[in-house]
Amino acid sequence: MAATYAWFLLLCLGGCGLCEAAIRPALDAPGNGAVGPVGPPPNLAQDLMDIFNLIQFKPMNQLFVRYLLNDAQFQAFVRILNSNAGFMAHWRLLAQPEVVLFRQWVNQQLLASSGKFEMEELEVCMTLVNRYPYLSGTVYGWQGFLNELEMYFPRYAISAHIQAKVQLMGIFAQFYQRLGALKVVYDRWVALPATQAVLAQLQAEGIDTTQLDTIIRELFGWQATNGTATTLPSPTPTVPSGAVVMPGGSLIL
Repeated sequence: MAATYAWFLLLCLGGCGLCEAAIRPALDAPGNGAVGPVGPPPNLAQDLMDIFNLIQFKPMNQLFVRYLLNDAQFQAFVRILNSNAGFMAHWRLLAQPEVVLFRQWVNQQLLASSGKFEMEELEVCMTLVNRYPYLSGTVYGWQGFLNELEMYFPRYAISAHIQAKVQLMGIFAQFYQRLGALKVVYDRWVALPATQAVLAQLQAEGIDTTQLDTIIRELFGWQATNGTATTLPSPTPTVPSGAVVMPGGSLIL
């Protein structure tokens, strides 16, 4: 996986709708007339680690390897995301002013946390030969990949966990409110001609971008906007059956 994989997971914390965030006023700071004991310092790092602990990274990594070696549709997905057009579309999203400010705020909160938030970059280590001969018969296209991914990235369990944390009205509620505010950025980015061109390439390979858009919006707790992603006719995939993606390329999300 690419170095941006952690950022992708950070953004994929959603699914329970936007909630009001409780921002403690300055009076709660010591020496400003606060009454009662001072609560523990904000610890966004621990809140995020609690979420990430629900994800089974090892089998998910093995899933990526198996589909990279054996599934032409998934290979096309990775190839398009790693093309120049895919890279530039990804860069334009991260370069949006609201996203830049959000990431700066998150970094500040992580520095203020009593603990550290660390997540290793996941590298896909693979050979050009299946370890076992039957692996080529265990892939079922893009939809099969999504179905199996659900076992290791439990969206609904993560959403329930997030909802419980938001109800505590702490630093995570502030994080989630700011994350939800990025919906307008996502809508703007999806509407860009360059982004639409990448979506068209994915659709041409038989990848349902409308479904992908719906999953993203559900993860963020966003309501879908009509017409943000229009499914185009899906011609026969251009990647020949049995094609193999060379290792070392990064999956940019």
